[in-house]
Amino acid sequence: MAFHIDENHYNEALRFFIREKGVPVKIILAHADISRSRFYGYLNGSGDLAMSRLLSILEVIHVSLDEFMLYARSLKGINSNMMLQQETSLINEATVESGLQTYKQTKDVAAIATAVTQIKTHASEESAGKLLKKLLPTVRNILCRRHYFSLIDANLLLDVMDSLRYEDLQTILPFVRKTIMQQQASQQAGLEMEITRQQALLTVIYQYTLRAFHEQASADTKRDFELVDSLEPAISDWYTNVIRKLMTVVRTLAVADNEYEARVEYNNILAAVYAIQPQSVWNNYERLMHNNFNDFKTYTMP
Repeated sequence: MAFHIDENHYNEALRFFIREKGVPVKIILAHADISRSRFYGYLNGSGDLAMSRLLSILEVIHVSLDEFMLYARSLKGINSNMMLQQETSLINEATVESGLQTYKQTKDVAAIATAVTQIKTHASEESAGKLLKKLLPTVRNILCRRHYFSLIDANLLLDVMDSLRYEDLQTILPFVRKTIMQQQASQQAGLEMEITRQQALLTVIYQYTLRAFHEQASADTKRDFELVDSLEPAISDWYTNVIRKLMTVVRTLAVADNEYEARVEYNNILAAVYAIQPQSVWNNYERLMHNNFNDFKTYTMP
């Protein structure tokens, strides 16, 4: 079986996940045993890709086939309503209406998640706020009713956390914690854990912890420090270890009130990012860490 370049948008979906995960191309090529020209040819819209090679690529970038197919289908649904627009046109209300209509018909959360991602990626800051406001009631309804969080749910939550009320997050977080513990229990039972989802959920915990201190609700953070401390990340799971270290920075700064040690710990993490991670993902870590220690401190302790 081969994945052809057609209306299914498989190459667009693969291009999106490769960009999001930041895995070096040379590692992908070696793992999938594919030539550079064939790989880029597929991403750029020519040729096809054997199923075995696609699975190898998804494996090395830590994306499940179900997640890949769900995202590709969401692109098909949304893009079909935008075919008459020029590729370079700005994201507008049609994007919102398309996502809402697709979700109404299919209950496919990926339609809403894709619309949110497109708005945050391509719309201007001013228009993004207005467009997200139209999606927010539906997003809030989806997330506040979730009792178990998929990767798409977790990423959607991360995209809109700053727009949700703190009370919404208090409703949502117990089920985020529950999903994390279920994943951890599966790993301890010898089952394979979905590391990418666990990373996204732990990022939610980290962002919520910062928000709690920002809202001067530090009593809400104790259980999350304990949760992160209790986890047993895979040795190769570099990102989870970064989240654990960032939680330590928050605790040192906001609980122990030791700014000097917190700054040292923060700078050590950032130095490790620059030394170990590819330059293509530096911006992701910088956003996660609020760009610099002073901004990080200002947000956490306003």
